[in-house]
Amino acid sequence: MAEKIYSEGVISRLTQYLKYVVQLKEAGKRTTTSIDISKNTGINSAEVRRDLNYFKIKGKRGVGFNIDELIKSFNNILGYNRSVRIALIGAGNLGRAILKYKMLERFGFRIECVFDNNSDIIGKTISGHRVLDINMIKDEIRKNNIEIAILAVPPDSAQKATDVLIEAGAKVIINYTSVPIKAPAGVRVETTDPIEKLLHTLYYLSHTGYVERK
Repeated sequence: MAEKIYSEGVISRLTQYLKYVVQLKEAGKRTTTSIDISKNTGINSAEVRRDLNYFKIKGKRGVGFNIDELIKSFNNILGYNRSVRIALIGAGNLGRAILKYKMLERFGFRIECVFDNNSDIIGKTISGHRVLDINMIKDEIRKNNIEIAILAVPPDSAQKATDVLIEAGAKVIINYTSVPIKAPAGVRVETTDPIEKLLHTLYYLSHTGYVERK
C-alpha cells in the first residue's frame, strides 16, 4: 500500500507544532496542552485538536500531552525520525548564517559538506565545516549519499550549481537565491527567496484591510 501523502496545510501545521514542542523540551517542560500549542503557533485551537485526534495522539485529562511522545509522533508522521545529511553550496555571508542556524541540528538535519568556488575560502573551516572546492560536488555527494542541497550562491551561479547537483543525484534543492532555477520533474525545488515572501505578505495585507499610504 502506498504511503499516505498529506496536504500542504496539514504538513505546515504539524511542522509548526513540532518546532514549538521541541522548544518546550529544551526549556525543560514535560507536558503541554492543545490550547498552549494554539496560543504559541497561532493555529486555531479547534484545528489543533482535530489534528491531534486525527493522528490518534492522546493526552491525559488534567495533565495534557507528554512532550517526548508528541515529538516522537510528529517525527514519525513527518518522516523526521532519521538523520538527514545536507550539502550547502556557497560559504559566503548567507551560507555562514545557515551554518550557524542551530535549529537544523535540533531536527536531525546535518550539513555534511560545504562547497564554494572562492579560493580565499576553500580549505578554511567555518562553524566546524571545512569548505571544499565546488568542483568536488559530484564525488562528495555521491560518496556521502546526500539527497538534499541548500543553494546559497550568487544569482548568476544558481543554475550552473543546480545542474551539477542534479547530475550528482540531489533529489531536493532548497533555493536561497533570488532567481528561479530549473530542474527535472524528479527533483523538488523549494524556494525561500525573501522578496517572494514579502510579496506574499503584501498580498495578504492588501486583502485584510491594508491601505497603501500616500
